[in-house]
Amino acid sequence: MHALGFEAVQINLQQAEVGYGFAQQASLGIYAELARELAVRQLKVVGIHALFLTGPQVFSQDARSELMAAQVKIAQTLHATVLTVHPADIFTSEEALQAYAKQTGAKRAKPPLLPGMRDLQRSLAEEGITLALENIKYWQASRGTNDVQVMARLAKALDCRVALDVRRSLCSASLERWVELLGDRIIELHLHDEKAGSEHHPPLALDWRAMIPILKRTAAQVCILEAAAEPGHGAIKMSREYIERLWSL
Repeated sequence: MHALGFEAVQINLQQAEVGYGFAQQASLGIYAELARELAVRQLKVVGIHALFLTGPQVFSQDARSELMAAQVKIAQTLHATVLTVHPADIFTSEEALQAYAKQTGAKRAKPPLLPGMRDLQRSLAEEGITLALENIKYWQASRGTNDVQVMARLAKALDCRVALDVRRSLCSASLERWVELLGDRIIELHLHDEKAGSEHHPPLALDWRAMIPILKRTAAQVCILEAAAEPGHGAIKMSREYIERLWSL
């Protein structure tokens, strides 16, 4: 990481690490060891990304609530300042979120949060950890957190921050519109490119030259470069230098 020019990382939690299954118990021992290893390597954890849920976990509100509580403990152990979540992590169901999105007028119901989520938010706040909701949707026809107006309503109602996946945001509105409605709530920026229908290639495209000046108007504290497509160390280093150079202009 240091050789590539990075001093901080986001930790993406994995099912095999947590081991939450049939017994509905999470195993968190690995994270104390990970915290020590990161300290030795002088790498800061800027945040953690919540688990990608399995089918049985999504089917159970109790399981998701228990996993959220476990992830708060993990954030504390790793000294993370941000916990990034997807809609399935905190809302009761896709259908309930759709109903919320369709509401109009002054009298609107509250967001359909999982049981215990308000208490977890208070726990996060007490530990100095910020909850960030990412702008994704699971189904093509759905209207939810990838809709800029719905996200603005949710962020205000939950008093949370936003993790902005820049590429995904462009599917529903202009970047200027996202910054206009949510710029002061955006705490982290997820940067990646898409190639041949696959995501998470290191950001090296020319259009970042136009997007970075707009993104600089947000309250974002960190840019997270996503590179899950195994592009090689050279491309990752080039990407970091490219984005850093654009940010400094």
